[in-house]
Amino acid sequence: MREEIQIVWNEEKRALTLEGEPVLEYTLAWPRVEGAGLGGKWISKYYARLAESWRRRWEREVYWLACLELAARREGARPFTPWTGELRGETVLLQDDVLSLRFHGCEVRGGGRPARVRWGDVWGLREGTPKSLRSLFSGEKGWKKRLWQSVCQRGEERRRAGDCFLDGDWPQKAKRARLFRGWCLTEEGVEVSLPQCAASPAAEGCPVFTLPVRKQEKQDA
Repeated sequence: MREEIQIVWNEEKRALTLEGEPVLEYTLAWPRVEGAGLGGKWISKYYARLAESWRRRWEREVYWLACLELAARREGARPFTPWTGELRGETVLLQDDVLSLRFHGCEVRGGGRPARVRWGDVWGLREGTPKSLRSLFSGEKGWKKRLWQSVCQRGEERRRAGDCFLDGDWPQKAKRARLFRGWCLTEEGVEVSLPQCAASPAAEGCPVFTLPVRKQEKQDA
């Protein structure tokens, strides 16, 4: 009998100091796949390495930049606000040997504006390899054009509704940003997001679009 597959999220929190004063605080979460055999082990190792790369960046490059700001503010007798970093994720879909994950990253340097990143990963659990977006549209010609038209339609609907302030030339900018990288699969369809500031003000974060997988879903929407 096959072992039940589980996605366990590891979480790590750490506060870095300089001479006893808080300088940088970060929260880091990454998944571990259990019960999926060798494929699950490969996926788990990938995210352990990903977590290490974020940890190393915060504890080296970002930490030292924060220390430099602290020293400059001490010299000018100005208050210092500790920098913060966060990477969190969630399991979006787990069915039919397909695992879909969504990640959110945020970094705030003192009193500065939050820098945000968002992406998704979709895996074939049996093989332990990423699934391509093309694999969802086997046998359909022009699938990428259809998805792009759906992005443009939803973007314009959101602009008119006023719930997302996209730039006037956002479709051209979105194409340059390679919108279909970092997608994830949800119950509603394919989810993609624009990088922060790629086609909208920074305050919008990473605008998200959910697109139908099958043609009839577009007609029903």
